[in-house]
Amino acid sequence: MSRKSRAQGLSLVTVLFSALGLFGWHRTFAQVAAPSAQTSTQEKSQRLAAKEALLEGIKSVDRGFSATEEQRSMIREKIDELVRWNPSLEPAKKLGGEWTLIYTNAPDILNIPTTPFSSIGRIGQEIDSTKGIIANVIEYRPSSLASGLKEAATEDALVQRVYTEYTVTSENSVELQIRGLGVDPQRVFGFEVPEALKLKVQGPLSLPFGNFEVLYLDEEIRIIRTGQGWYSVNRRGVFG
Repeated sequence: MSRKSRAQGLSLVTVLFSALGLFGWHRTFAQVAAPSAQTSTQEKSQRLAAKEALLEGIKSVDRGFSATEEQRSMIREKIDELVRWNPSLEPAKKLGGEWTLIYTNAPDILNIPTTPFSSIGRIGQEIDSTKGIIANVIEYRPSSLASGLKEAATEDALVQRVYTEYTVTSENSVELQIRGLGVDPQRVFGFEVPEALKLKVQGPLSLPFGNFEVLYLDEEIRIIRTGQGWYSVNRRGVFG
């Protein structure tokens, strides 16, 4: 083949590659991938900022017990903003573990009865996703008055558990059936309570107990809305 023929052949190949965009493929890919990565980073940054704003907003309201209407409205706005950035797909299937309540506006929690001798300790949930069981936990501790009357009572605790069976009905929705309750006095006047005196009752029948929607879930916190429209924010772990 002559030099002229080879040159013409190369020219045709060059034109063909150019027409197919193969010479520009790596640039096009980079141009598409870079904005995508940048968008993902920006979304994560906005999500973390929204979460930090919510956590900061609920610090001073004692889980909602001392919140004013103005504070509840402000917290609701922060919840709505964080929910926009929910990173979890099918969050209702990822509820397992131990959780501690850090905020709610639900009256059934905020109006838990106490006495002059008792106060509310930890409120949380123990969720067994394998068995589909949620234990709703309320811990009662001595009030300052009771501790003042009997120093040994300072470490006393009584834990109440309401057991519910849950069914995932959609990627973010859960239906509940009540199964029983447990009363677990851990210490009384400084003395450990024998296991024989602790009560746990779970019946063969279950009754409807409402539903909730998982609005937000990440590795640290979970936000739900009940069927009655009340909100709760829980943090993973046992504390408080």
